[in-house]
Amino acid sequence: METMTIDAASAETARAMIAALSGFQAELVETPRGNAVVITLGKGDGEIVGVLNALQQYVTARADGPAHVDFNGRRYVMDVEPQPSDP
Repeated sequence: METMTIDAASAETARAMIAALSGFQAELVETPRGNAVVITLGKGDGEIVGVLNALQQYVTARADGPAHVDFNGRRYVMDVEPQPSDP
């Protein structure tokens, strides 16, 4: 089983993130860096893509800064998806 860890600014933010990731096995944990959401992955690449898509939607809808993600020993930053300009 693999895990993906997403830093959260607060327990409230973590709970909102868990709600956004409700289709996945996600839980609030305390880490040395503070609150985080840990997602247990075990259903292959499709599940990873699903988590990343749900997280991107959450980050974009929240529009309050990026998400910091640890996965497979690497750290990633997922920023707000740019919205197309109105003509």
